[in-house]
Amino acid sequence: MRPDSSASAEVRRADASMSLLVDLWTNALDPGYAASRGEPRRSSARRAVPLAVGLVAASFLVVIAAVQAHARAPAAARAHDRLVAQVQQESKAVADLSAQVDRLRAATGALRDSSLQGSAAGAALSTQLAQSELAAGTVAVTGPGLRVTLNDAPTTGAGQGNQGQGNRVEDRDLQSVVNALWAAGAEAIAINDQRLTGQSSIRAAGDAILVDFQPLRPPYVVQAIGDPVGMETTFAQSAAAARMRSYVQLYGLRFAYARASSLDVPAGVEEQLHDARPVHEPSSDRPTPNKKGSG
Repeated sequence: MRPDSSASAEVRRADASMSLLVDLWTNALDPGYAASRGEPRRSSARRAVPLAVGLVAASFLVVIAAVQAHARAPAAARAHDRLVAQVQQESKAVADLSAQVDRLRAATGALRDSSLQGSAAGAALSTQLAQSELAAGTVAVTGPGLRVTLNDAPTTGAGQGNQGQGNRVEDRDLQSVVNALWAAGAEAIAINDQRLTGQSSIRAAGDAILVDFQPLRPPYVVQAIGDPVGMETTFAQSAAAARMRSYVQLYGLRFAYARASSLDVPAGVEEQLHDARPVHEPSSDRPTPNKKGSG
């Protein structure tokens, strides 16, 4: 006799359908497979504990690192500010000493010239010394001349800038312009108030141009003292000027020159003495004193 289905339904638990879901959740790993691997059966709550501990530890380390970086930031900023202040202080000291040297040099030159004017030979020597100082670039010069300006190509758009070498003024451009001005009859030349002498160097260091190891920034203003008309005529016909005019058309560089009625070229660094000899060599044929012989 078959049991009554209605009676068996009354005896079954009401949450019997949920037991299978609970068992799948708590025992995700098959018991037989876990037994074959020798692993103990773990509940989901036990597996979540190491993960939570790892997350908490990682968060703690991140917070500590952020706090330490924030604490070190003011110290690094203070060290940077101290270095900047020290560089500015030393630069000011060097500028003050350079100005003092220029004043002492001018006073010494005035005393020398006043003492040499007492005779014709002294006046001639004073004129010769003045010409030598002009050639060596150790004295400031004021007079008419030619002003040449070179500049990089203008920025054509956001983010482009002067990235290529074609739209920058290079050291060889300044070298060719300066050589052309010397050949045109310039007596004194300065680039951005940096005096050029017979031992000056114009070279590149990365994107910067150095004149006697001093970095210059564009625009580059070349001042050449001399006959304005003669220099302009000769310079305009030089290969350097023609090359710069072509760079204006090809690469967008800016190049211009004009006569000036008065230019101020500062004194350069005094050259170091490497070799010296007396003006009059001592004669080896000196008369020997006569000695009286006994006899």
